[in-house]
Amino acid sequence: MTADLVDVTLDDLTADEVAGVHDRLLAPTFRPDELLTLDELRSGFTGPGAAPSVVVLADGQPVAVMLGGWFADRRALLLTYLAVDPDARGLGLGTRLLRDVLGRWAAQEPGALVLAEVDDPRHWPADATQGDPVARLRFYGRYGARLIPFPYTQPALRPGARPVDGMLLLRLDQNPGVPGETLARFLTENAAAPGGPAGTDPALARAVERARALDLDAALLPVERWAEVG
Repeated sequence: MTADLVDVTLDDLTADEVAGVHDRLLAPTFRPDELLTLDELRSGFTGPGAAPSVVVLADGQPVAVMLGGWFADRRALLLTYLAVDPDARGLGLGTRLLRDVLGRWAAQEPGALVLAEVDDPRHWPADATQGDPVARLRFYGRYGARLIPFPYTQPALRPGARPVDGMLLLRLDQNPGVPGETLARFLTENAAAPGGPAGTDPALARAVERARALDLDAALLPVERWAEVG
C-alpha cells in the first residue's frame, strides 16, 4: 500500500466515519469483552471533553487508530486501543503512533506515567485475529517499554461484561521519579469504571498495595522477561 497519510481525531470525523473506524479497525482486533460499543466510542472520544484519539487516513480511508485516557488527575495516561489494518503494515504506523502521537499526548503533562495493556503470552496463544502476544511485547520493547512485575486484569467495561484476566501492564515512558502512588491511583480509578468490581475486590486491593510499594524506576522488568511476572 502506498498512500498519502493524514492524522485526524475521531472528533474530526462524521458519525458514519466513526462507525467505520469501529467496524473496520477496532472490532476485528479486540475480543468482545475488550471492545467498546459504537455508542461508547462516540460518547468517550467525540464532543466536549473527548479523550485523546488519532485516526490515520490513507486516501481518506482509516488504516490505523489509537485511543487513550487520562487518570490520576492527568498524572497517568493509558493507551487503551491501538489497531492497524493488516494491509497497512509496513508503513511505519506503529512508530508514527507510539513515538510521535503518543509522545505529543504525554508531553501535555510532563512527567506523566504512560501505560498500556497487553496480552500475557502464558494465557493467550497467538492467533490470526489477536496476533502474537510475544511479538507484540517485542514491538513495544523497541520503544522502551518495561513490564509492571505483577499480573493485571482489565476491568469490565460495563455492567454485565466480564473482566479480562491474563493481561500485563506496560510502562511506556522513561520519566524518572514517578511514585508508585500514581500507578495505584490508576488501578483504582480504572477499576471504578461502570463495569468494575463492586465493593472491595481482594485482587484489586493486593494490586493497589503492590503498586504503592513499587519502585517504578528500578523494579520493572524488560519485556522479554514476561514469564517472570507474578
